[in-house]
Amino acid sequence: MDMKLFQVDSFTKEKFKGNPAGVCISEKPLPDVLMQQIAAEMNLSETAFVSTEDGYSRLRWFTPTSEVDLCGHATLATAHILFEQQYFGRNEALKFETRSGVLQVTSENSAQLCMDFPLLETKRQEPTEAVRQLFGEVVEMASTAKNDIVELPSAEAVAKASPDMGYLSKNSRQGIIITARGSGKWEAFDIVSRYFVPNVGVPEDPVTGSAHCELAHFWQQKLGKNELKAYQASARGGNLGVKIMGSRVMITGDAVTVFATTLKV
Repeated sequence: MDMKLFQVDSFTKEKFKGNPAGVCISEKPLPDVLMQQIAAEMNLSETAFVSTEDGYSRLRWFTPTSEVDLCGHATLATAHILFEQQYFGRNEALKFETRSGVLQVTSENSAQLCMDFPLLETKRQEPTEAVRQLFGEVVEMASTAKNDIVELPSAEAVAKASPDMGYLSKNSRQGIIITARGSGKWEAFDIVSRYFVPNVGVPEDPVTGSAHCELAHFWQQKLGKNELKAYQASARGGNLGVKIMGSRVMITGDAVTVFATTLKV
């Protein structure tokens, strides 16, 4: 069976920046075991899967070790490929059935895409001793169903953080998001963040759409703003637009195709 396989860099206009995702298009839906094997072979933070048989509407995401409930950059990558390869016209709205409900992606212009994602509420809590051991000075901490959000004093502190991954893994659930207001070289952005997810096989995710479903709510409560310019300060780096609309958050970004090939299984 032949499948089309792409690698796309999301939340960037430049190749080798942003967050790389695999996109696999098959004629029929693939068995779970095979999808996991392909994701492990790609060895990217996520690989997305859609099939011709179901009209490219059922979307699933796998890390090298497990399936995940929500992934922004691989959704962006999938939509980018479906538009670029002319499976759909850019005037069409793509609707994906996922483990997080129906997600819609539209084309904002000739390049940028807009994803309609769920807004995930955060709850404030006292910083734990483990978090202080990992990151030092902490301004504030909040939690969601799977992640902890840790606000640090500055964007520079976020960029310089180098947490012990073994200790972080033992003292986190799915992962930990660190964040701060934009400052210094990042003063053009409202917020800066990084995301560590060793418990699903991704020590640090370069640029994460789903994390901004949580960051949007966290910073809305602090800044009183429904629209944010965001930068994820990983080594690769990436830009995101974030806009809260009721119980949803619109996440915008660019994407660029790195390569396309045929996978034979």
